[in-house]
Amino acid sequence: MAREGVPLNIIQRQLGHTDLGVTSTYLQGIDNAEIINAVHARRAPMMPASAGLRL
Repeated sequence: MAREGVPLNIIQRQLGHTDLGVTSTYLQGIDNAEIINAVHARRAPMMPASAGLRL
């Protein structure tokens, strides 16, 4: 993904890293297919229907 121009912060978010340095380190030794598989294995973020509503 990084080689294809996906911004590092997007990859960081998809992999669930809080530290951009961790993402950068992992990308040095991870194949694109592994990253794609990790992203697909993650559950979609969910938020309650009432989130952001003022009562």
